[in-house]
Amino acid sequence: MRLLLAVLVLVLFPATASATVEVTMSESRIAGAVGQYLNISSTVTNTGSSPTGKLIAHLNVASSNGVYVDLEDWTAAPTQSLPALGPGESTEVSWDVQAVNAGVFNVYAVVLPDGSASLSVSPPIHLEVAGRRTLSAGGALPIALIVPLLLGIVVYAVRRRLRTTT
Repeated sequence: MRLLLAVLVLVLFPATASATVEVTMSESRIAGAVGQYLNISSTVTNTGSSPTGKLIAHLNVASSNGVYVDLEDWTAAPTQSLPALGPGESTEVSWDVQAVNAGVFNVYAVVLPDGSASLSVSPPIHLEVAGRRTLSAGGALPIALIVPLLLGIVVYAVRRRLRTTT
C-alpha cells in the first residue's frame, strides 16, 4: 500500500530539474538482524536561491525480494514535518526503525516542499536483514532426562510415605 502511495505521488508530482531540495542518506548499506533497531538518518539541503517553505519528509521501505512490508511495523512515525530552509541551509532528519522481516530491502526518503509541485527522493540505502533463530535444541536433553527422573522420585517418596502411615 505504501509503495503504491509513493508511486502515485511520483506520478502526480513528477520531479523536475528545478527542484530546490536535495536529500542524501547517511549510509549506502546497512546489515542487521530481525528485531534489531536501526537509525536511518538523512540530510535535507535547500540548494535553491529562495526559502523552501515547510517540508514534509517520509521514509519508505521497499522489498527487493518480494517480502511483504508494512511500514507501520517498521517505524511508528514514517512521516515528519521539517522547518522551512533558507538558501543553502540544511537539516537532519532521522527515523528509528525496527527490522521486522528478514530479506533485502531498499530504504529511501522522499521530501516534498510545502506548496511545491516537485519532490526530492534520496538515493536508497541497501538493507540486508538476516533471520534470527528463536528456538534452540541445545540443553534440551538434560531437561528431558532430569524432569521425569525428579517426578519419579517425588511419586515414589509420596507412595512410600502413604504406605508407612497406613
